[in-house]
Amino acid sequence: MLKKKITLLSCLFLLIIKGLSQDPKIIDTLQIHNQIKQFGLNEDILNFKEYFFADIVFKNDSTLFYNPNGTLYLFEIILDEIPKVSSISKSLYGGHNFRRLLFIHDDILYSFGGQGLFNNFPGLVHFDPALKGWLENEIKNYPYDAKSILNSWINGNKLMVFLSHYCDPVGGFLSDNNTSFSFGEIDLNKFEYVNHFDFKGPKSTLEYYGGYGFKKGNFMYDSNLYSLHGYYQQDGQIEYRLFDKSQGALKRTSKLDALSRVNGISYLYIKDSTIYHRDSYGKIETFGANSGTTIHSEDFLSKYKSKVSNINTYIIYTLVIMGGLLILFFRFKKKEGEFRSDISKDFIEIEEKLKQIKPTIIAKEELDVLFGISHYSYETIKTRRSLLINQLNKKGNIKIERVRKQDDKRFYDYKIS
Repeated sequence: MLKKKITLLSCLFLLIIKGLSQDPKIIDTLQIHNQIKQFGLNEDILNFKEYFFADIVFKNDSTLFYNPNGTLYLFEIILDEIPKVSSISKSLYGGHNFRRLLFIHDDILYSFGGQGLFNNFPGLVHFDPALKGWLENEIKNYPYDAKSILNSWINGNKLMVFLSHYCDPVGGFLSDNNTSFSFGEIDLNKFEYVNHFDFKGPKSTLEYYGGYGFKKGNFMYDSNLYSLHGYYQQDGQIEYRLFDKSQGALKRTSKLDALSRVNGISYLYIKDSTIYHRDSYGKIETFGANSGTTIHSEDFLSKYKSKVSNINTYIIYTLVIMGGLLILFFRFKKKEGEFRSDISKDFIEIEEKLKQIKPTIIAKEELDVLFGISHYSYETIKTRRSLLINQLNKKGNIKIERVRKQDDKRFYDYKIS
């Protein structure tokens, strides 16, 4: 009995310790900043105060990596009462990875995409601790003409990516006002790209966003199901957004609007579908990801798919119209062929009848009887009469011409010679 109690208490203790260890520790930004200054780096390049909370990812509950946006610098920060900062990268200032996506997968730190120095980098790199530098990952089937990453996020072991391309699939460059887009995923276990769909559309003057993507913000915290983004405002406040990775949707909610700006002592993080907010006094508030009223939601997956759907709908309508026109065309040709076939059968007989009465002048109605077309509708009679006269005149054995009636100049008879 005592043994069971000890085992139960041990399990309970381990669960408590595990629960506590999952909460991010206090991040003393003043101490961290003072230590980073000792490395003698350009403060303008680091932009520490503005983007520090967007440039960190947690290795575990007490260790995080800090990669200043737009650089290849990397720092390891061990959180404690006095944090310990180490520079673990020998890489120099890069300048090409502004707006990159920073994430950890299988304990490896990755950086995907980026912009800078009038260039775009559409590739994936990872940090190699042994080399203390960044290495590019080769991705199978990755589009050779990828120009830039307009939107990306991690969903399980997949890196979802929305790409802008230099040219169309056959290599013909598009106009200045249009470009080619594609949406797909990179399997981070196989490093293989799978394309889901493509479409062409107008460029935006702000191509990186332009309705196709969104700014990651001044604060970011990433979990398996969601990522939290915070955007500093001029009045010292912050606006938070929640990105649903499975839906591909960025949401603003009334619950998030009520939260204050984090400073390291206060902090915001998410586990599974639960959001945790630790205030400056250490009090932790929890609420579900779907709590509160959704004030605005931007569904990027639906937006991308709608572009393809619109194009497919246009193609389908075009094919249906073309198919209808082709059916009408072939029906007309068939009827015309049948008509010509009927005429050719009776042509010799008609020609012999006309030879027997030439030269003479007969009325239109008499000619229609000789042609065997008097029982048709008015329009059909006109068409067949004209066709027969042209064929007879062309053959040359009979000549038929219109002459005005002697008693009424408004109408015509037919002279056969």
